[in-house]
Amino acid sequence: MRADDFIAVPASDTGAAARSSGPLSVLATLRADPRQAVTEDSIRCLVCAGAFRQLTNTHLRAHGVSAAQYKIRFGYNRGRPLMCRSLARMYADRARSAGLAARIRQRPILFEPELRRRGGARSISLEELLTRREMRQREAMQRTESSRWVAPTGA
Repeated sequence: MRADDFIAVPASDTGAAARSSGPLSVLATLRADPRQAVTEDSIRCLVCAGAFRQLTNTHLRAHGVSAAQYKIRFGYNRGRPLMCRSLARMYADRARSAGLAARIRQRPILFEPELRRRGGARSISLEELLTRREMRQREAMQRTESSRWVAPTGA
């Protein structure tokens, strides 16, 4: 994958005016924060803006990308399922009831030489970067709110 394959969205495209101007601006907004493309009942394809329950390999192949390339291109975590939340929850419940976790007991760092070379370090995706940024902002807001609160003094 080349550097020009990544999507660069100018900051001006993510504003309220861009959201209301049409389908291309919706795509620009979703590409700026790919977490918004995944909702309870659908996931938006960030290439064609189609809404699906799951982005299948067949659909992604029509765009000329694999699931791994799609995740890298749009900044999703490697482990992110390309499906709506309700479907992912249904599959997780089914795996739990079948006892799948008890049958899978391998540590990736033991079986993947690349992880060993990097010492377990991995690249951070756009999705993870945005989530971390929001957490830091939320913590900073809570700290400033708690420092403004003054306990009443009894006289």
